[in-house]
Amino acid sequence: MKILVTGASGFVGGHIAHMARQLPDTTVLCGRRDGAAGSVHLDLLDRSSVMQALQGVEAVIHCAVGDRRVTVGGTRMLLECARQCGVRRVVHISSIAVYGAAQGSVTEATPCIAITGNGYAAWKAAAEAECLQAQGVEVVRLRPTIVYAPDSPLWVESLVRRIRSGWWGTFGVAGEGTCNPVHVADVARAAIAAMHVPQAAGMAFNINGADTLSWNDWFRHMALAAGEPPLVPVSATRLKIWRLAALPFRVIRRVAPRYCPAWVDMVPADSEMVLFGLRATYPATLARTVLGWAPQVGLDEGMRAITATYARSSHGIMA
Repeated sequence: MKILVTGASGFVGGHIAHMARQLPDTTVLCGRRDGAAGSVHLDLLDRSSVMQALQGVEAVIHCAVGDRRVTVGGTRMLLECARQCGVRRVVHISSIAVYGAAQGSVTEATPCIAITGNGYAAWKAAAEAECLQAQGVEVVRLRPTIVYAPDSPLWVESLVRRIRSGWWGTFGVAGEGTCNPVHVADVARAAIAAMHVPQAAGMAFNINGADTLSWNDWFRHMALAAGEPPLVPVSATRLKIWRLAALPFRVIRRVAPRYCPAWVDMVPADSEMVLFGLRATYPATLARTVLGWAPQVGLDEGMRAITATYARSSHGIMA
């Protein structure tokens, strides 16, 4: 079986490609825009590039993401070319962001947000709309929750930098929303399962871990794993002043990034504060039933790997 992984230079795509290479009788093509490091050249906005990359491919795991043109238009291009090249199935890696600010138990039947807005969530919802309109190719949509591992650029590496800056803390009631972590290895297993199960065609699946905790507790776990002191609570008043102070610098950064102080990147954005306060869970019952998938990496195991990684780093073994 010959498969193509788009966005293979990214965090999720890289892990999926690595796991797929372990499958018997499987050839994995890693699609990258630069075509470097043994990958295949793949520019989702260039039809000839996409057609060339899809030659002889039976299934695609689509992880690439970018601005709206890449996330939405690139998905449309990929699906059109997949049909023309006789690709059997495309597994589209989406996100729980498509549910917006829905709270409570959020299932696959929960409506997605409007596709006309701006930003990552709207772009992912619009990309899913393209998947639903695709003809002549089977499409499966996966909606992972908070994807993590020691090399997660967003939920581990960036967060540890913020904690080590001394600006980050816990946020009281504003940080008591529900964090739904899922290990990247479990996302990779779900993507591989979605390539093969016939009944999954046309369906969407939440992909979530078995453990939940508050965002404040997630921050505490990260501080402990990074070998940092316990986090200091940030009062609601301090948080408000801090975020207001960052606003003019964020405007300045658009035209003169060099004049934006480093501490501004430590301030939680509006979208982050919405997420940190959101009380929502995302049952993966459908993935268990249809895909035969279940998370295998629990939070304790995932945290041990992060702790070990930062312990090695502190001894100079890792940069």
